Amino acid sequence: MEIFENLSDLDLINKYRPLALIPTMGNLHEGHLSLVKYALKLNLSPMVTIFVNPLQFGPTEDFSKYPRTTEEDLRLLKKEKCTLAFIPDGKKSLENIKELKAPFSNFLCGKSRPGHFDGVLTIVNRFLELIKPEYCIFGQKDFQQQLIIKEHLKNSELSTELITNPIIRDRNGLALSSRNNYLSKRDKLKAAKIYFYLKEISAELIKIILNKNDFKKELDFLKSSYQEIFLKENFEVDYLEFVNAKTLEGLKKEDSEILIAIAINYAGVRLIDNIFLTRPIS
Repeated sequence: MEIFENLSDLDLINKYRPLALIPTMGNLHEGHLSLVKYALKLNLSPMVTIFVNPLQFGPTEDFSKYPRTTEEDLRLLKKEKCTLAFIPDGKKSLENIKELKAPFSNFLCGKSRPGHFDGVLTIVNRFLELIKPEYCIFGQKDFQQQLIIKEHLKNSELSTELITNPIIRDRNGLALSSRNNYLSKRDKLKAAKIYFYLKEISAELIKIILNKNDFKKELDFLKSSYQEIFLKENFEVDYLEFVNAKTLEGLKKEDSEILIAIAINYAGVRLIDNIFLTRPIS
């Protein structure tokens, strides 16, 4: 595996094309590694960036304590036969950077984390412009993020194609996340209930779509019922939303692609998860 640290060295990557860029903030887990494995399966050269991006953290968020585990990250990447790793200098990466406004940032996580997706898009765009990968790969867990990047690519001069990989979960169903490391073993077991309830919600949502009752009324009842359940479990719900997966706007009965999205604060940790559905044929 070749490791790059200087922006000036990036012209040396051309011999590895076609490239699959995998942007990360490090503290890698099996979810990240699954993206590397998928790139290799597609006969692409995975290039993992490790950069804790200050632009996507709010003033009260965990930038300073976000785990920096570069040595272990590189060991894991080498084990998975990753082709390239890019660990840029923070200050140089942000020099003369063009700050962008992210589409779809008024929905879901964007409501409670203003400026977060602007910061994500700004640095991902910088890497895309520098590296010009043929592909980039994101995980479905960060559904809103990959939708924003996909929309940006569609409206830019970049020729990169975005690939979305399914959510990777722990054995108990908890969606893998670097922030899971903040949780105790006991808290992780409890947090796994989020996915259990999401599956229940998805089954109920399909019933609502298929029946002929008042769609909005039943949707509101489903949402409020599970908000109460989460509250009893001591989960602080930031949002529980049923949305059109293409626009993130509120779900309509005729929508063909559906996203059930949730963000929860538990034991001092923000956890996000989602389930993607296609509209059942009635």
